Amino acid sequence: MVCRHHLPRVVGDWEIDERILHYIDQAGFLGFHQLAFHHLDRGLITALVERWRQETHSFHLPIGEATVTLRDIAVLTRLPIHGVPVTGHPIVDPAGLVERVLGVAPPADDISGTGVKHTWLRETFSDLPQYADDIVVQRHARAYLFLLIAGGLFNNKSGSHLQLIYLQLLDNSWEHIGSYSWGSACLAVMYRHLCRASRRGRLEIGGPLTILQVFNNNLN
Repeated sequence: MVCRHHLPRVVGDWEIDERILHYIDQAGFLGFHQLAFHHLDRGLITALVERWRQETHSFHLPIGEATVTLRDIAVLTRLPIHGVPVTGHPIVDPAGLVERVLGVAPPADDISGTGVKHTWLRETFSDLPQYADDIVVQRHARAYLFLLIAGGLFNNKSGSHLQLIYLQLLDNSWEHIGSYSWGSACLAVMYRHLCRASRRGRLEIGGPLTILQVFNNNLN
């Protein structure tokens, strides 16, 4: 099973400055940040997919039947499970959206449909200047939060692009970003990816795989 997961590729290259973490905490993502870079055990993920039953949305394990609940998501990630639904709108101008939220327009070659290459994001925002003003710090924080969301929490099966539908949700105050029910959306995305990956002939899985792995480790 191929596990689509962008975060391990950039953890060694991305400077996670305390100034950035201040805003990540405001948005309610500090807990997810702290577990997001776990080494991904692809054999374990494959075994879990093989034991997933679409009819009951649960794993059939040697210890019995188990499933990931909303409470599990809240405890493991500390993401909010109440609040504004995580929804987006059609994106008309992808490059314009990136420039408005992050202050830099990506080259045309780094945009495909409504996705932007994660390599461009890393190269542009992984190194926060030492004497950056607060506007620059916030842009870097939004870029890193976009990586956490699109590359680790809601990542799809794309091997190279992050979906900009999640970036549009970051075009708000930090308090508003933290008002979304990220935990509820995370659980829904996890169930959807597990159901798709467990179908006959499927060879890939995306979604919040580190959370799935940490959940399994807590069962033992």
